[in-house]
Amino acid sequence: MADASVALGAPEVAGAFVNPKGGFKKMMAGGIVGINAIEAKKKRSVDELPSFGRVGYLAATADEVAVVKTKSGAFKMKLTEETVARASRSDIASAEIDKGVMVSKIKIAFTNGVTWEFDVPKANKKSAVALVEAIGGRVS
Repeated sequence: MADASVALGAPEVAGAFVNPKGGFKKMMAGGIVGINAIEAKKKRSVDELPSFGRVGYLAATADEVAVVKTKSGAFKMKLTEETVARASRSDIASAEIDKGVMVSKIKIAFTNGVTWEFDVPKANKKSAVALVEAIGGRVS
């Protein structure tokens, strides 16, 4: 099991591998992916979640939530020590996971109006549900 404690500088309470919102659809779309990704970058506002690649790791400590960059390993994704976004858990207005059959959706809204959204493949659903529950979110 992955543990982002080193990157976070505090013990990890829960974490899950995630894809960018719409990432699952883009992977399934094949050739159009490049065009869609370029258009999405143009539309992204300054306050939104920074790009973290194809797979990231959403983790929570007692005080924070963060997105940690990953890299490809021989058989599975590995965590790096680089965080691309961090936020205080006290700034979370709401968190929820919509459990889908093939892909689940995580949405974390903050008090400043910023929203982080992720896709979660079926293989990572259990850890994603545990993460949302750990930060006091709603599972549907």
